[in-house]
Amino acid sequence: MSLTNETLERDAAAERQIELESALEHDEHPLHDEVELETEEEEAAPTSEKRLKREIRAEAVRRLEEAARTEADFSVVIKEWDKLDQNRERRERSYEHLRGDLPLDYQAVSEPKLIPRWMNDTAYRQMMAGNFLDILFNCPYEMHQLTADPFISRMIKDLSEDHKEVLYFLSLRLWSATQLALAREQSDRNIRKLRKTIHKNLQRQMFGYLYDKRERGKSLTLRERQFIEEYSALAEEQGKDVVIRRENKTNRKKGKPPLMTGTVEGE
Repeated sequence: MSLTNETLERDAAAERQIELESALEHDEHPLHDEVELETEEEEAAPTSEKRLKREIRAEAVRRLEEAARTEADFSVVIKEWDKLDQNRERRERSYEHLRGDLPLDYQAVSEPKLIPRWMNDTAYRQMMAGNFLDILFNCPYEMHQLTADPFISRMIKDLSEDHKEVLYFLSLRLWSATQLALAREQSDRNIRKLRKTIHKNLQRQMFGYLYDKRERGKSLTLRERQFIEEYSALAEEQGKDVVIRRENKTNRKKGKPPLMTGTVEGE
């Protein structure tokens, strides 16, 4: 964390130095608005005298670049291009308020009074925008309303209340099995077995639905086709107890004692 702060501080210092150099250059060589900047009528016109002068300068530098042969000649060309780029950037800065690549929350006030941090919460911003559905249906017993697919909605709605709670907290709230076990006063082994049962039932229904859909000649998404292929391959190995497991993909470390959470050894 300290390394990141040091990097941001260096970037901020470099950005401030660039702004200072730009301001000093502008003081030494001020931009004459009547010479460089175009009026609204000139901008709207297909051509203008000021725009034509800039194009003539750029064309002259291009010809100078084509005629350059020595290193000194190319140095002169580079200086001329840099001068044209600086003039263009100065014209743009007259109309735009540009910022660097630093994140907006860098050196932000920890507890601002005008716009508190909690006002940036996703749920609050959705509510202020008038999107209430995600907030109203954000519970185990109404989560089937969060999807527009009628089959998936009906499939989740038909679950028992116990299965809805486990599916909601593990899949939507992203709780771990240990956290949910503590909340329900159960063993995490029991929670994992219940999760496997829920996934097995849902995946079996989804496979049957997608398989029939494919047989009827309906189009499937890439994710749906991958699910059918993966489920079919596992069904040949595991039989009727097939289930695609997404959790705990990392290998378990050997020799490490189990957590003291009331679990039963061996799964």
